[in-house]
Amino acid sequence: MKKALFAVATVLSSTCAGHLAMAQDGVAYMPEPRWNYELQLYLWGTEVGGVANGVDFELGFDDIVENLNMALMGGLRGFNGPWMTYGELGYASIRQGGDASYTIAPGSPAEGVKVEAVADADIETTVVSFGGGYRIADTPTYSAYGTFGARYLKIAADLTLDVSAGAQDRSFEVDGDEDYWDAVIGVNGRARFSDAWFLSYIFDVGAGQSDLTWQAGLGIGYTFGRSDLVLGYRHMEWDLPDGDLMEEYYQSGPILLWNYRF
Repeated sequence: MKKALFAVATVLSSTCAGHLAMAQDGVAYMPEPRWNYELQLYLWGTEVGGVANGVDFELGFDDIVENLNMALMGGLRGFNGPWMTYGELGYASIRQGGDASYTIAPGSPAEGVKVEAVADADIETTVVSFGGGYRIADTPTYSAYGTFGARYLKIAADLTLDVSAGAQDRSFEVDGDEDYWDAVIGVNGRARFSDAWFLSYIFDVGAGQSDLTWQAGLGIGYTFGRSDLVLGYRHMEWDLPDGDLMEEYYQSGPILLWNYRF
């Protein structure tokens, strides 16, 4: 009996020692999941437009080189297994005075007529987005995440539009600030052409205090070391309640993004 017990103990100790060695060698050891992060900084050449006081307006660049208005944006994304989190903060200040082209809103005497107008505009916007996501596709050349979260918009605007269209002269003034919270869902991802080059995209849509908000972006990127550079185009838009400071608002233009992984 003692010999039998000794033999069993020997087998068990050998097995445990073998499993311990395998764990130490990294064969059977399962490390704890860890977060990896990406810091994103943007330069965004924005055109701004919408509907204020029933009048369609557009500020920015007919000639993008001459009338480029800048917005600075930054974001942070985290990844752990199939899960991700994201946060983004953007601030844009648009100031413009002088002659510009406007389209008179439907219902006015000069409906649909393109006219020259004297305009003074001071628009400041703050956009905050945050949420999470889950990986819905993952191959060596393609990945995609379904996302869910919230977006906050704050608009402070001071607009003066003195419009002249033939015998019709009209003057509009809009002054005030509003803010909106919306829930959004979407998708973002990238498709690789090679080890260095890739296509990235983002799209989301939602509603809440605004009637509808959505954004879309597309870019071509290049990877070097821990960094990516992406050149693309991005559009963000809100359909806002009637009677508010603005009934529609958008920001749109080319974007240059630097992404750093750590």
